[in-house]
Amino acid sequence: MKVGFALPHQGPVATRDNMRFVATEAESMGYDSLWTNERLLVPVKAKTPYPGNAEGVLDEEYKNHLDHLTCMTFVSALTERIRLGVSVINIPWYNPVLLAKRLAAMDVLSNGRITVGVGLAWSQDECDAANVPYRERGRIGEEAIQCLLAVWGPDPVEYHGKYFNLDPAYIGPKPVQKPHPPLIVGAFVPKALDRAGRLADGFTGCCAPVDALISMMRAVKKGAEERGRDADKLIAVMRCIVNRTDERLDDASRAVAHGTWDQIAEDVRKMGEAGVNEIFFDVAFQKDAQNRDGLLRYMERFREMVTASAAA
Repeated sequence: MKVGFALPHQGPVATRDNMRFVATEAESMGYDSLWTNERLLVPVKAKTPYPGNAEGVLDEEYKNHLDHLTCMTFVSALTERIRLGVSVINIPWYNPVLLAKRLAAMDVLSNGRITVGVGLAWSQDECDAANVPYRERGRIGEEAIQCLLAVWGPDPVEYHGKYFNLDPAYIGPKPVQKPHPPLIVGAFVPKALDRAGRLADGFTGCCAPVDALISMMRAVKKGAEERGRDADKLIAVMRCIVNRTDERLDDASRAVAHGTWDQIAEDVRKMGEAGVNEIFFDVAFQKDAQNRDGLLRYMERFREMVTASAAA
């Protein structure tokens, strides 16, 4: 199982120097990947509750959030080997032709190191700000995925749907990775999990108990098999938003990577045994990770944890 680490691009730790530090240290330590996420805004009075915690409120750190793709482009110039992923782009907000062009350029400039995670957006406040009809975001997002893949395909490319239309055209360069960068879909509900199995190269999940995430991964693979796809080729990447505690939490309800060091290690072991391809740790909300020394301690501990789990 591969292991990644989230770039410090949100909260008080989100600085140019800290991102440079984490990117270069992670590469030198043998990490497989670096990751970002997307957050547009934090509403004063939210129309939809945040699914990431029991209170339904976005964490304070999200109020300061550097653009995810810009950060990935920045660190791609600082590194040579480590992969660069986003989990996830809220794809209904984007014109897919422009997004495909931008991601292709990122793949070329990084020499084929981009992994693209996409989601449908859960926040009505953010959809409103992006001028996207909230109730249509699923249909818009599915078309956007199809159009994105079309643009990355052979020239001349074209796409015709309800929301997006592209007449035959030559659009290059194409991504370095063939047939395109890995495209993974973030999903929780059955319809979205089915979409991942139908359209994507894999699944990315977070903010749920580890057993639930493993069940979601299996649902995606089942959906792929039902459509004649090779489920063994689908990848699963889990975002582990860390909430380390001194006292054990109730295993029945705790989200992945929440709890003591032993509980986090148990999650890592379970995911490895279940066939999860990659996990990455996000310590943006850890109070003891808001400086370089704290970030480095967590990076060292997680690297050791995954290595120990693989050797067990």
